Amino acid sequence: MNDGRVKIMVVDDTPDNLKLLQEMLGAKGYYVFASPDGKMALNAAATNPPDLILLDIIMPEMDGFEVCERLKADPALREIPVIFISALNQTTDKVKAFAVGGVDYVTKPFEFEEVHARVETHLKIRSLQRQLTAQNENLDRLVTERTQELARAYERLLELDRLKDDFMRMISHEIRTPANGVLGIGEALIDLCPASDDCTLYSDLFRQSGLRLSNLIEDATMIADMANAPPKRGTDISFLALIDEVRASLPEINIAVVQQRIREQVYLQGDSTLLKRALETMILLSAAFSRDKKIVQIAVTIDEGVLRVHLAVDNLSLSGEQAVGFFETGSSARAASTAEALGLAPVVASKIISAFGGKIKLVKEEGRSGYLEALLIYHP
Repeated sequence: MNDGRVKIMVVDDTPDNLKLLQEMLGAKGYYVFASPDGKMALNAAATNPPDLILLDIIMPEMDGFEVCERLKADPALREIPVIFISALNQTTDKVKAFAVGGVDYVTKPFEFEEVHARVETHLKIRSLQRQLTAQNENLDRLVTERTQELARAYERLLELDRLKDDFMRMISHEIRTPANGVLGIGEALIDLCPASDDCTLYSDLFRQSGLRLSNLIEDATMIADMANAPPKRGTDISFLALIDEVRASLPEINIAVVQQRIREQVYLQGDSTLLKRALETMILLSAAFSRDKKIVQIAVTIDEGVLRVHLAVDNLSLSGEQAVGFFETGSSARAASTAEALGLAPVVASKIISAFGGKIKLVKEEGRSGYLEALLIYHP
């Protein structure tokens, strides 16, 4: 037993050398055990691995080079530092010693102070290596545990997201019937009222609110349906033809298209009805965030395989942070902006464009200026 002391193995076929090193290193507090040949040294190391080995080179049957090679070939022993102590002092011998895995080389006759200093140095290095290995193993364990926790959390979020989508889909479909009933009864009551300025005012407000409620139900239904089954890519759609359809559906807005660096007709791949709706929402958003509500200018460029649709605005009261999260389902910025009347339409537009490989964003610049931009996948 070594009582917890550092263990050093001395391997030498000369008994006097073994005795000398055992006595001197033992006096320094190390637990020292000796082996007179390479085979015994390998067996002893496998049975009781030392912290460091002092190894002679010239020995019968198996020299020190082979002993070291075998130690380094054993996963359980390869990390043990080996210091060669030999009468061989040629450079080639030293190079070979390091090549087979030795960490140091001392020539005979040796000074014990030098041997002790080198032993101390490599034991400290070995201790630091063990500490580093333990820290890395602990870090790996923590990383593994954290990764597993994140994976479980992600699964919970996916499940909550699925529940949210199912709930939204159920509510959006179920609310349609009672909403239609309320709106129908409201229209019937309006018809029973005698004609007056107040009746006209309240009926207009009721119909505006009814239209917004119907649009909200439609948008919520579409968001839920798209989450459950994203739309297919569809067929090729001419971008300019799509703009013409948007012009026809929004006659109250003058839509001007400025094309830059586009020499040929470009096509989008997707569902024309959905893409038309997304572009309509972009036009309405641009008008809502601009002083002039009747004119919208679209700058269209091609940039690295992407069709960039850019709409500048000059009356954007949102902050930069609100603009960044504007198209998120839970954003409160829409209700606090001049686009409040559009309800969930911006969210629907964002999901449509994302479904076909694109992206939409709202960017705040200085003052009240900013821009809307959609990136759409196209091909000539």
